[in-house]
Amino acid sequence: MKKNVLFMTTFFLYCLTFLTHYFLTFFEQGRAFLGTTMVIPLLSVILIQKIFARLPVLSTFSFTKPTWPWLPASIIIPFSLGLLLHSYFYFTHHDSFLIKTPSQLIMLLLIGLTISTGSALLEEIVWRGNFHVYLRQHYSFWSTAFLIGILWSFWHLPIALLYKSYIMPTVGIPAYLLLLFVLSLMLSIIRECGQSIVPVAIFHGMMNVFYLSDGHDMTISPDNQELVKCLMLIVFFFLFCHRNVTILKK
Repeated sequence: MKKNVLFMTTFFLYCLTFLTHYFLTFFEQGRAFLGTTMVIPLLSVILIQKIFARLPVLSTFSFTKPTWPWLPASIIIPFSLGLLLHSYFYFTHHDSFLIKTPSQLIMLLLIGLTISTGSALLEEIVWRGNFHVYLRQHYSFWSTAFLIGILWSFWHLPIALLYKSYIMPTVGIPAYLLLLFVLSLMLSIIRECGQSIVPVAIFHGMMNVFYLSDGHDMTISPDNQELVKCLMLIVFFFLFCHRNVTILKK
C-alpha cells in the first residue's frame, strides 16, 4: 500500500510541477515565481497521502532532535564550499566575488539560515523526510539515496530547460542534473546520520545561497560554472563519504 501511495505521490508531484512551469512560461517574469514550486512536494503529500489514502504524514516529516555535530556541520560545510568555489572563480577568471563588502556576507548568512532554510524545509520534509522514511522500510540506505537522488534531480529538469541560459545545453543540463544528484546523496547521508530533517534543511538552504548561487558580474559561462560546481562537489562527496564510512556498510 505504501509503495503504491509513494508512486502516486511522485506521479502527482511531477505532473503538478510540469503544469506549474508550463503556466509560468506565459508570464513575462515567470522566473520570479519559481519559489512556488517548492510547495508542490508538500501539497502532493497532503493531497495523496493524507486526504486520499488517509495515512498519517506528520510523523514521516522527521521533525526530531538532530545529533549535535550535524547542526554546525550543516552551516560550516556549505559556507566553506561556497567561499572555496567563488575564490576559484575570482582568481581564475577575474570575476567579481560572491560578495563585495563584509556586511553582505552577514546578510547572506542571515538569508541562508532563515528564508533559504525555510524554503528548503518545505522540500526536505518530503524528499528526505516522507520519501526517505517510507523507502527505508523496504530498501537499503544507498538504494533509498540513489532513488531519491534521481527523482529529486529530474524534478529540477524544467528549471534547466526553461530558465538556465546555457550556451551548450548538452553540457550544462547534464552537469546541472549530476550536480543535484550528488548534492542529494549528501543530503541523504546527513538525514541518515543526523536522524533529523533539521540539519538537512539548513545544509540545503545554505548551499542554495553560498554554492549554487552565482556571484556578481560573472563572466564565466553558465555551462562552465555548472561543470566546476559539479566536479568540486563530486570531489568533496568522496571525502565526505570517507569521513562517514560507516554509512557505506548499511
